[in-house]
Parts: sequence; C-alpha cells; structure tokens
Amino acid sequence: MKKFLKNKYFIGGVVILVIIIIYFVNKGGSSSTIETSVAVIGNVTEKVSVTGKISAIDKADLAFEKSGTVTSINVKVGDEVNRGDRIASLDNADTIASLASAQAKLADMTRALRPEELQAEQALVDSAQVALNNARTSALNASRNSYVQAQGAVVNYADLFFTNPQSANPSIKVPVQSSILQTAINQSRSSVSSALTRWSNDVSGATSTDGVDQLLIRSGNYLTTIKSFMDSLASIINYMNPGNSGIQQSIIDTYVSDMNMALSGLNQAISSVTNASTALQQAQSGYSEANSNFILKNAGASAEAVRAQQATIDSLSATVSKGQIFSPIDGLITKVSPQIGEFVSAGQNVFAVMTSGIFKIEAFVPEADIAKVAVGNKASVTLDAYGSGVVFGATVSAIDPAETVIEGVSTYKVTLMFDKKDARIRSGMTANTDILTHESDNVLTIPTRAIIDATSTTSIVGAKAVRLLNFDGKTYKSVPVVIGLKGSDGVSEIVSGITMGQKVVTYVK
Repeated sequence: MKKFLKNKYFIGGVVILVIIIIYFVNKGGSSSTIETSVAVIGNVTEKVSVTGKISAIDKADLAFEKSGTVTSINVKVGDEVNRGDRIASLDNADTIASLASAQAKLADMTRALRPEELQAEQALVDSAQVALNNARTSALNASRNSYVQAQGAVVNYADLFFTNPQSANPSIKVPVQSSILQTAINQSRSSVSSALTRWSNDVSGATSTDGVDQLLIRSGNYLTTIKSFMDSLASIINYMNPGNSGIQQSIIDTYVSDMNMALSGLNQAISSVTNASTALQQAQSGYSEANSNFILKNAGASAEAVRAQQATIDSLSATVSKGQIFSPIDGLITKVSPQIGEFVSAGQNVFAVMTSGIFKIEAFVPEADIAKVAVGNKASVTLDAYGSGVVFGATVSAIDPAETVIEGVSTYKVTLMFDKKDARIRSGMTANTDILTHESDNVLTIPTRAIIDATSTTSIVGAKAVRLLNFDGKTYKSVPVVIGLKGSDGVSEIVSGITMGQKVVTYVK
C-alpha cells in the first residue's frame, strides 16, 4: 500500500476518479434554476435616445449682393453686433456719384425753369423730331430698296434653275437628290412669289412714313421666307457634281457663281432692313427721351415727376446698399474672411453671425421611433465635452414633417431647445439626448424580460403572458396579462392579469 501511495501516477488517477464521481453525483441531484422578480408599484418611462449636434438658434452666412473691392470692415470675430449694424462695405464710388447726381436732379426739378432753359429743351425735342423723321424716311426707302434687291436676287439668279418660276406651279429643272426635296423646293419657290407680291403691295401703298415701323417688320418676315428658299436652293446647287447630275463642272461652277450672287444681293437687302430698323428704334427712343425730359421740366416739378425721380434715387440707394452688409440678427460675429482691398464676388459667403448664448439641438430620429416623439416632450442632454455626469434640460420644439434619408434609412429631424442659457454650451458640440416620450407613475411593474409571447397558446396574435411562480417555489404557471407602457429601462407596466407582490419568472436555466 505504501508503495502505491508513493506512486505519483496512482495518486493522480485517484484524484481524477474522485472529480468524476463528484461531477456525476452533483449532476444527478441538480434541479432547474429559476430566477424571479416581484411585481411592485413603480414608475415606467419611455425614452427615445438619439445623438444630435448643437447649433445657434439663428445664424446667417453673409455675402455682398454685388461684386467689388472691400473698402471697410467694421467687425472682427467674437464681436457682438445688433441687428442693423453695418459689418462691411464695398467700393461704391460710382454708384454713390450717380446717387448724388440723381439727388441733385431732384433738387433741380423743384425750382422753376428759366425761359432760356425751356427754349434749350424745346430745341432738343425739335432736333430729335427731325432725326426721327429722317429715320422714318430712310426706313421706307430701305424697305423699297430691299424689295428690289430681293426680287432681283430671285428673278435674275434663282429663277434660272426653274421652269415657270413665277407661275402657280414652278418646277426646278436641275437634278435634285429626292422627289421629296424637289416638291419642297417647288413649294418654297411658290411661297416666295406670294411674299414678293405682298411686299410689292406694301411698299406701293406706303405713301407716307406713317406705320413705317410695321412695314419694316413685315419686310423682315418676307426676307425670312426668301432667305429660307435661297438657302435650300443653294444646298441643292452645291451638292451637284458631274457624277450625280450629268452636268459639266464648268456649268456647275456657273450655277454656284449665280447662287453666290443671289445670296450676296439678298444679304444686302437683309442688312439694309436690319440697319434701318435699328436706326428707327434709336431715333424713336431719342425723341421719346427728349420729349419726356421737356415735359418733365416744363411741368414745373409735378408730383408725378418728383415721385419718378425719387424712385430713381431709391433704386440707386438700393444699389448702394447691395455694396454693404448689415447684421440681420443680434449676435456674435463668427467669420470674417476678406481683407480690406480684397475683391469679393457677389454671393460669396465672407461673414457669418449667430445668436449668442441661445442654442438648439438638431437630431434625426429613426422612423421606428418618430411616432413616440411629440412637440413639448422633455429631454435630458449630456455633452461629450463634459461627460455623462453633467445633464442639461431641453424640450422638443419642432418635428420635420418630411423624411431625411440617411444611409438608406428614413429619419425625421427633431429640434430641441435648451431650457436655460448656459455658457458651457457651444455650437458644434455633440449632444446625447434622451427624449422622455411617455411616463406612467404609480403603476404595477415587472421586468420586461418576464413577459413572454402567448400567441401560440391563446391563438390571439400579440397576446402576452407571464410565468407566475407557484407556492412550492419550484414550479410556475403561465398567466395572460395586459401590457401597458413598455419602459426604456427594462421595466413594463402591467394593466391586468397579476397583482402586487406576486412573483414572476424572469429566467429559467
């Protein structure tokens, strides 16, 4: 025996055997482990936890409404400003000079004109009238001459390529690429005849310069019809070669030369009408301006004239204002990017201002939780900058009606206002927010993990039950319950099914 006791392998084997015997003894005598909790009266709170960003209640990125060189900057970052304070200005020298001129003109309008001044103004009107009469006469002559040039281009050149060109059924006599194109060019030539006839009647019936502006418009329309025809015909001629037409190259060259002559004459006609129209418009504008100035000055500064000039001054003043930036809110300057003398573009954000000390939280609540949140809900907020031990109060102030999709998930922006000003709060901080959405006080509560699904045993979809511990402390039975508010802290309200003090099973091993 002593020999075995000295053998280490024997001793080791005995130890292992003892461990195995103890394991099986314990296993055979073990029973299920049941963890329970007592139904008690307590409070149940439902919260929605989200992370958001802090920003000022009001903030504005500021830009000039026109481009220019910065001539003055009245603030620096961190300065407090009031609404309406001027922040910066551009070089407005030209506009300011125009404004001064307009103001001087208004002052001049309020005094009576001397006879020599009225005579000088009348001379300007008379001169403008002469210029207008000359422009009308030139416009009438331009329409007549353009008609002659356009008709010559068609009859003397284009018609060489047609049989019966001026009849109701003209027919092109040179080879054409297709029957469709042939029909189109024949119809176009017929339209030209109609246009030339109407144009001839117009210029023949124009016995005075009255209505010459309308004559120019109609002349332009006739030229458009003729130009379209001539361009189409030129395309046909330019497409020709001895291979596709059977015509010698020398003859084709003559055709091309004729078309170039026709187009040249037509372009001269178009230019003549265009120039006459421009000159007439300028003369009409000059006369209207001269006559308006005469009436304005001769009217002795009527209320209407004064209002008109005042409107000009207001417009120039507005332009001057576009070269200045004013603070739209009371707050702090947070951005000053340009330097004096620097050129900035219109719309370029160069200054920024935000409200001082009043901040909001903007957070995005997932679709699954948004129905729980309502305006007026209270919230507790912690900031990463100060840790979880420092809590700030806030209240939900707005919920966006439209979704914001973030990484493929629909969310809704919720805005919360801090309940108090606090110097520790700063724009851009991360806010960990617990929104208290519902609360039930002094109700029967149990751990949420004690609630089990009872759909299979009751055949009622969504039915719930708890496992109520029997008096023997070892067995339990399933009891249906009606659930109230489900808390965010793992506790749920029991509306009916059990009473205070009863033990419910939370875990069975």
